[in-house]
Amino acid sequence: MSIIQKAMKQKTAQAKQEQSQYQQPEQGGDPGLTHVDPMLHAGAQPVIADGFPSAWHPPATIEIDVNRLKRMGMVSHTNELANATITNEFRLIKQKLFHNAFSSGAQFHQRVNLVMVTSAAYQEGKTFTAVNLALSMASEKDKTVLLVDTDVLKPGVSHMLGIESRVGLIDYLQGKVSHLSEIIYPTSIPNLRIIPAGKPHHLSNELLASNKMERVMNELAHRYPDRMVIFDCPPVLGVVETITLSKLLGQAVFVVQQDKTRLDDVDVAVSQLNKDMAIGFVMNKAVRNVYGQYRHGYDYGTTEDQS
Repeated sequence: MSIIQKAMKQKTAQAKQEQSQYQQPEQGGDPGLTHVDPMLHAGAQPVIADGFPSAWHPPATIEIDVNRLKRMGMVSHTNELANATITNEFRLIKQKLFHNAFSSGAQFHQRVNLVMVTSAAYQEGKTFTAVNLALSMASEKDKTVLLVDTDVLKPGVSHMLGIESRVGLIDYLQGKVSHLSEIIYPTSIPNLRIIPAGKPHHLSNELLASNKMERVMNELAHRYPDRMVIFDCPPVLGVVETITLSKLLGQAVFVVQQDKTRLDDVDVAVSQLNKDMAIGFVMNKAVRNVYGQYRHGYDYGTTEDQS
């Protein structure tokens, strides 16, 4: 064997060894899902479909103006005195979700760390609730949170956070983006990452119902055991995308606006969701604290603000 052949053989063996150190793709998985999340694995290099390091770079960090969020009356994770009431209310709500995802409740549901936030109709506070839940969870010391805008018809997460629209979920499902990690954006808030909705598409429901989307959900549910994933979904009534998504998720937070949402609409909407989900309710724009019972034993939480 010549010196050149020996050198090439040694280089090939070294590349295979490095490949195994980065990530082992799941059997039968989508090549695009073999990409590690570099923000959770410091020093790990992204990989392309054949497993070898690529020249891909992680998305730039999204800067979020926390002072703007405070002025909007949203959860604060940097100042205990700022917006203390709503901060404490969302602490109570998230603990119920954590219990189901990481404690004894986890044995009763699939993908229980994937949480849908929805409502019967628009303008009842679902995006406000989803973003606040994510902000509250981001304050945890031993967990991370991924906020996914799956309201692909009327995306609202980026607007509420005051950030520009970016390539997102629908673009990935169409194949316009090669790897899932390319649409997972780190933010200036520690432990918070975002997947935007992406560009609207006339076949959005078919994309969300695809095998590729199911593989994405499995990836998000099982790759990182300490991660909660919050999905801001469209309202249920008249929107088939939400019913489709409910089949892929383990928990639902149903937002009810006091003195606006009709109980009949709530009954009809909840009846259309996945029956295997743990479903709880949050009262939005409450003029007083309201305590009741979630389905599956949760307590009511309340919010006292907007949209």
